[in-house]
Amino acid sequence: MHGFTSSFPAGGPGAGLLLLRLAVATRLLLDSLGGTLPPWWWLLLALLMLLLGLGLLTPLAAAVCAVYQALSLFNNWASAGPAPAVAVFGALALLLLGPGAYALDAKLFGRRRLLLPKDPFTPDS
Repeated sequence: MHGFTSSFPAGGPGAGLLLLRLAVATRLLLDSLGGTLPPWWWLLLALLMLLLGLGLLTPLAAAVCAVYQALSLFNNWASAGPAPAVAVFGALALLLLGPGAYALDAKLFGRRRLLLPKDPFTPDS
């Protein structure tokens, strides 16, 4: 699971991605508190918040988050105003950028060093 990202940035960019993950998860929490959702939605939102907070399966969780936020725009599940639209853009940005170095995804699926043979096309003699 490498997502759409080519690396797991550390330092300032990694901290920024951690804050973005937490912001998207917090928006989900605020939307779930204010709405009248079926009980199974509460479980889905809690799972999404946990996945985003820990940085586990981040591209998948961000995609589901973006779909939920987009649907909430049209069905009035969430608070009124521009907040759900901003949440859609935040989730899409997280989907495209990936989790960053400070996530479980980086530990599980992070940078690997591949050692290739010197000449892979020459048969051994």
